[in-house]
Amino acid sequence: MLNILHVTAECAPFVKIGGLADVVGSLPGEVKKLKGTEVRVILPFYKSIPQEYKEEAEDVTSFLCDFDFEEHYIGIKSLKKGNILYYFIDNEFYFGSRDNVYNYGDESKRFAYFQLAVLESLKHLDFKPDIIHVHDWHTAMIPLLLKNKYRSLKIKTVLTLHNLAYQGVFPLQDYKIFNMEYDSRFEFEGHLNFLKAGIVCADLISTVSPNYANEILTDYYGYGMQNLLKQRGSDVVGILNGIDYNEFSPEKDKLIAEKYSIENYQAGKLANKIALFKELKVKFDPKVPTISIITRLVNQKGIDLIQRVFDEMLENDDFNFIVLGSGEAVYEEYFKQLEVDFPKKVKVYIGYSNKLAHMIYAGTDMFLMPSKFEPCGLGQIIALKYGTIPIVRETGGLVDTIQPYNEYEKIGNGFSFNNFNAHDMMHVIRYALHIFYNNEESWHKIILNAMSSDYSWTKSAKAYKSIYSDVLKRG
Repeated sequence: MLNILHVTAECAPFVKIGGLADVVGSLPGEVKKLKGTEVRVILPFYKSIPQEYKEEAEDVTSFLCDFDFEEHYIGIKSLKKGNILYYFIDNEFYFGSRDNVYNYGDESKRFAYFQLAVLESLKHLDFKPDIIHVHDWHTAMIPLLLKNKYRSLKIKTVLTLHNLAYQGVFPLQDYKIFNMEYDSRFEFEGHLNFLKAGIVCADLISTVSPNYANEILTDYYGYGMQNLLKQRGSDVVGILNGIDYNEFSPEKDKLIAEKYSIENYQAGKLANKIALFKELKVKFDPKVPTISIITRLVNQKGIDLIQRVFDEMLENDDFNFIVLGSGEAVYEEYFKQLEVDFPKKVKVYIGYSNKLAHMIYAGTDMFLMPSKFEPCGLGQIIALKYGTIPIVRETGGLVDTIQPYNEYEKIGNGFSFNNFNAHDMMHVIRYALHIFYNNEESWHKIILNAMSSDYSWTKSAKAYKSIYSDVLKRG
């Protein structure tokens, strides 16, 4: 039996800030469906976890641990959901008393405590993992701790890089909170760098798309880690994320106005578009194509490109625009002003609503992702299933999932542009609008191609099981 323990700062449906939660919420269950695997997940017991799950969680054990030169309480809770047993690290000070998941100014201590608590908990649980699979910087010190402080556990590690831009960089002296001696493997440019420790010490490194695995070896996408990653050579692999089609499928979706399939998508999308406009209290013409974005409003997502050309486009081109997201104040204010300037074409929802997100996927025609970088991206994969055609920049996982439409060969499931350039984006959007208005046969073919695209977790789960087995064979 292959025993895998995922260690993560986020996991849907318990706590979700970004795509990390979706991945760890789906991948473990898919791997466990494969013969000869036992998979469990451990994460913090945050205050923000929905009450229904808090009430279901059962106490497993509790003990004291030396941390930051003091004894700290560690509580372990568990909850079975689906085919996975989840463990939670319970500590009122670090997790139970704070409304948000991140950004409290003591992140080095919080996630140092979490990682040490995970490793200490293995002495008390009836589960001995062969491999610990860690995710992003919040858990990336674990591979080093296993080689430095917990060698007797003899556990292999896999580190998945969901977003290399976030590395867990702290003052160098913070290493002392781990109660271990200085180790050059956690230092980078004079700082403690959690992610660097994982990159150097993990037995294998995966990224969330094949293209991103290549991009992070370059200066532009490597964020200072490119040379270390190059040194790891074949230890760096790219496995494309999938999505859960039980949650994201117009045939099963309980959050949309009317279910539909590839056979009746035209009537289904029209009904959902009308319902979406009603929900948003707008009087947009449903015959006019509607472009949407669902995103964090941050620089990474290419909002600068939209800022440069959308006033011009909304003035001259016939389309509606719906925005769902939140983030940097400058971008939020831009979209609010865009709605003021074009009230008959633009609707902006600052914040996040899961129901509204599903309604947008089902009720709009095109989905825009002009990202500066995008390790995998889930929005474009979800949009495909709903027949909402992605328009993306060619980066990261967007390259691996979106094939630009070729009018002559009738192949492709979306539209794309290469350069991070606002006018390149504008030309591609106008090309998509041209096909929508003037070539019904081609638009129909694009939707069929999109809805037929299969990015379920099944293939990815098999790939992960394969790399787990390879890591163990190394001895």
